[in-house]
Amino acid sequence: MLLCSTIAMAQQQASPMKPGRTAEGIIYYLPKTAIEFNLLIEKKTYTPGQFAKYGEKYLRLTNINLEEEVTYSIVNYGLTQIGIIDTTKCYYVKTKGGKCENAEFHLTEDGVLQSINAEPETVKPRVPFKPGPKPQLPDPKQYLNAEVLSAGSTAKMAELTVEQIIELQERRQALITGEAEDIPQDEQQLQLMIDEIDKQREILLTLFTGTTTRDTLEQMLVVCPEKEVEREVIFRLSKKVGLVDKDDLSGTPYYMSIEDTHRTTFQKYDIDEKKKEGGFYVNVPALIKLTLHRDNHFIGTFPLYAAQFGFVELRSGSLFKRYVTHMTLNPTTGSVDKIHADMGK
Repeated sequence: MLLCSTIAMAQQQASPMKPGRTAEGIIYYLPKTAIEFNLLIEKKTYTPGQFAKYGEKYLRLTNINLEEEVTYSIVNYGLTQIGIIDTTKCYYVKTKGGKCENAEFHLTEDGVLQSINAEPETVKPRVPFKPGPKPQLPDPKQYLNAEVLSAGSTAKMAELTVEQIIELQERRQALITGEAEDIPQDEQQLQLMIDEIDKQREILLTLFTGTTTRDTLEQMLVVCPEKEVEREVIFRLSKKVGLVDKDDLSGTPYYMSIEDTHRTTFQKYDIDEKKKEGGFYVNVPALIKLTLHRDNHFIGTFPLYAAQFGFVELRSGSLFKRYVTHMTLNPTTGSVDKIHADMGK
């Protein structure tokens, strides 16, 4: 019954059903525009040093954390527009008996119209974030002298390690002032000796101050705005857990505001029912402004074209009846990117 009624009317919106070519025509969908947030989240892990509790006593280091701590923060982000199926925009067009009957149609796997008599626009696959190689942390025990390693208690080991650190500092000072007996004549060699002393000193200090490692994780979040909103929470970030649900009050909220500018690239107009036969509906997206905030801090405003804020336009069937017409749709908005006809055919 659905097909019979739509055959009589050239084309009209249909109930959601299986897209593709039928005996009489084509059933297809148009897309709506979603926004994919690519979040780079840094996981920072602090591990206290073996002698952490002696840091204040021997080195006057205060506020040393004696417990392991993991914290999360967003270090970078990106916005990508993607097209997803809009089940409210399901259309059927009759092709049997016209020049469009032999047209080549391209649909996505879920039935969104991509192109007619033309190759679909290539969507570049998103390149996933690949973290760099994680540096290997040096083992401070490799730099402890024999006296420290043979000490009978942790407290004694910490005390002797401090003495070793002081000796390194004195050795460095002697090289700089020229008081060392084995000071090299070559300035480059001297600098190498100083750098090695600094390296050993910093590594030994981590036995008191602890170490921090960083891992960067990529997480994605897809949001599809349907209407204007003001400071709507899209996700939250917990310093201790990472990305959490937008209803989880343990995390700092990230807000999205959507403003519809009501600006499109075309003006909407009515088409005579007699001219709709064999034509194809396409989207005319509208310009929106997406504004992001982190808690009360402004992040940025981004102008985007979104299909669901615009309207649907009919490309007349006469374009496909008289000539072989090639039409390519934008995979993100469903608007016409390219259209031309072979006038000599």
